[in-house]
Amino acid sequence: MKDDLDDLLGAMNSTLDLLGEHPIDRDTYQALHCVPIPDFYARVLGRPLTGDEWATAEGEFTRFLSQRPVRLRKGARALLAHLRYSGYSQSLLSLLPHTRLLAETAESGVTHLFDRIDGRRAPGTTKAQALATHLEAMGRPLDGHHEVLLIGDTRDDAVAARVVGAHVVLITGGLENAASLHQASAAVADGLNQAVELGLRLVPHSTRGTALTTRSGTRQPIPGPRPEIDRRGASRRTH
Repeated sequence: MKDDLDDLLGAMNSTLDLLGEHPIDRDTYQALHCVPIPDFYARVLGRPLTGDEWATAEGEFTRFLSQRPVRLRKGARALLAHLRYSGYSQSLLSLLPHTRLLAETAESGVTHLFDRIDGRRAPGTTKAQALATHLEAMGRPLDGHHEVLLIGDTRDDAVAARVVGAHVVLITGGLENAASLHQASAAVADGLNQAVELGLRLVPHSTRGTALTTRSGTRQPIPGPRPEIDRRGASRRTH
């Protein structure tokens, strides 16, 4: 949901500069991105980080991003509002630290559009673990979330969705490129509106792709019954 790839790239390059390494470009970032994040650095550098280097990387990455304003993808706020007021349940899950996630959603003016917002509360939490806890807190059983749609932008989001039995659509233009996303064997969309339309076709008894145009010019699904829509990455993970 956030439009922050350039910020993440800037944070990575600021970190690499402190480590005495060469910067990377946008295409390289998306092609090499993976989790856990130390593995991402290892792919970029061709070697693992030392403990001291990892501490430096974490600190600089966080410092850089803390100075950047929160920007949402075009049409995101209007889409969230449309779905919310049409009766869909929406929640937000991120591996960004919880207090920072709350601050960013407040800054972007979308807090009231979510039924629940959860960030990372403990180090080392995986997305699958966080998603299971998130859904349990919302009263969703973990025996097959056939009415839960997760929208994310990494292969790890697809893995987490499958662990809990949720439907998933991955969006291009984020942390990973389209070629990487297609490796997850998940539906892939080029934007939030397309992701919602495509995702709701996967959810039983939901809309079949009919769309309307709002004042913002975005195309948004006309809802049928009300599945849960869980959005990943509205605020980014640590990296």
